[in-house]
Amino acid sequence: MSQSLIRRDLGLTDVDIVANGLRRLVRYLGADSVGNQRPADFTERRRQLEDLEPRLLELANSEDMMLRELAADALGAFLGDLALVQLLQLAQDANDRVRSTAIGGLEGWPHNGEARDLLMASAAGGHWTVRMRACRALAPFPGPQVAETLLEGLLDPDSYVRNASADALRHRDPAEFLDKLRALADYPAPHLLEAAIDVMGDTGTLQDADFLSKVGGIFNLSHPLFIRNWARAAAAKIRRRAKARKPS
Repeated sequence: MSQSLIRRDLGLTDVDIVANGLRRLVRYLGADSVGNQRPADFTERRRQLEDLEPRLLELANSEDMMLRELAADALGAFLGDLALVQLLQLAQDANDRVRSTAIGGLEGWPHNGEARDLLMASAAGGHWTVRMRACRALAPFPGPQVAETLLEGLLDPDSYVRNASADALRHRDPAEFLDKLRALADYPAPHLLEAAIDVMGDTGTLQDADFLSKVGGIFNLSHPLFIRNWARAAAAKIRRRAKARKPS
């Protein structure tokens, strides 16, 4: 993608053209959707476009909601100290779409305490899109408090939030959360446990597989059928993983 196209679009005043320029910038600097990896030459690409930062900050304060939302996405891809300051502000925007996009952009600052605290607070309340993006963005942030927040997200009333929390936990060391994950087995609202059981299947031990097999037993009438199906599938995951690791 040509940098000249990005510069051309962002230098104009037509809202639709500027919006297209912001989308181009995200594609040029942002992480890919498969491996969540930035371009190998990201540092050089950003250096060549650093003069656009004032324009991004200007657009982040636009009265147009769409431009603020797209500017938040672009700032998350752009990184930098000024981008962080602006994203922290946009993460408290009155519009839920702008707010959730800015919250998602904070993923790029995993060692910033202010970003971490805002994400943990956002994961606990607000519109479901805000909670989902916050849980997803917490994936690279270290610390037991983050793990605790994600465990709570596994029980969120919204399935998208639960799945985002599960995906984030898969990026962490299971030793950090597995004991507490096991304790969720007796949660009184079993219909919320699909993501938790799935994470246990991805991170548990053979002892967990034995436990899950018992939960999933055909004659175990203390659990609904859907719980038993989830548990059997999770146990099978663990056993396949253990079998693959055995030396041939």
